[in-house]
Amino acid sequence: MKDVLELLKKVRTVEIVAKRTVDELFAGLYRSAFRGRGMEFSEVREYEPGDDIRSIDWNVTARTGHPFIKRYTEERELTVMFLVDVSASGVFGSDRSKMETAVELAATLMFSAMKNNDKIGLITFGGDVEQYFRPRKGRGNVLHLVRQLLACKPGARESNLNKALDYLNRVQKRHAVVFILSDFLIPDLVGLTSDAMKHVTRHAPEHAHDERSQRAHARTLFPGTMPSYLLFGPERRARHRRIALSATQKAFLIATRRHDVVALMVRDHRESDFPDVGLLALEDAETSETLWVDTSGERVRQWISRRMDAVRERLCETLRRAHVEYIPIDTRQDYIRELRDFFKKRSK
Repeated sequence: MKDVLELLKKVRTVEIVAKRTVDELFAGLYRSAFRGRGMEFSEVREYEPGDDIRSIDWNVTARTGHPFIKRYTEERELTVMFLVDVSASGVFGSDRSKMETAVELAATLMFSAMKNNDKIGLITFGGDVEQYFRPRKGRGNVLHLVRQLLACKPGARESNLNKALDYLNRVQKRHAVVFILSDFLIPDLVGLTSDAMKHVTRHAPEHAHDERSQRAHARTLFPGTMPSYLLFGPERRARHRRIALSATQKAFLIATRRHDVVALMVRDHRESDFPDVGLLALEDAETSETLWVDTSGERVRQWISRRMDAVRERLCETLRRAHVEYIPIDTRQDYIRELRDFFKKRSK
């Protein structure tokens, strides 16, 4: 019972924060950024000088003996789908976790969609699709989805966006706006293989072999950072000059043909900006294996930073190729400005 009350309290807190943001900052921006597709019939009215003669309803005109025109309005109603990554790497965060940031982001966008009377659905995924909630309207639906997200306990060892996109493409046949919230640390999106731990041992300090000495020398920064293959995973070599698309990239291309897809890339600065704390034991959140890094050397820290910058640049290039719009979100920073700038840019 205590857990239920605590969950309801969190839902209420998220609702207050999200609605305040929507009311103060997003009035009109969301609506203009995501327009409906097509026009729907509104009414027939009498012709007035200056009206487009192509709009004349000849059947009504013939019956009444007076010219009438058809009026149309934009088909405003949208379906908005949220794909939220609930794999283990979401627990990481220096101030607050990536998962907490993602839930707050999702809630803000859900309330924006609700205010525009849009249908809102949710898919959560880790190694597989975990939950699917059919798109519905109303505050009750949004609160239900927020409650489901807050109740999620990240645990999947890997993030399989390919399966989530395939599932989306099957269940959502009509056009939708799709927000994907993830850290996108996925091997086949950045051209890496995931068997990195085979390549880590040569990087481990010599005095970090037995468990006792490891505990004596190590300082654990956080319980779970980025998957280890991002630091030491070998790059996937193309057999031919033309690099073949990965399964996730193909799924992205299929999705963008039908939907407006926006990637919200949630990240934490400590994934690339390591402090100087000596020998550091990092637990891979998605494999539970330990990665040892000696952070006392500036060259090592710079190398890690460059490595992660390269990974992110490769990811951004992959998303651009798939015609996916993306917004980098840092867990430390105010994401409101990023969303507002994105909405303004998209409205032009």
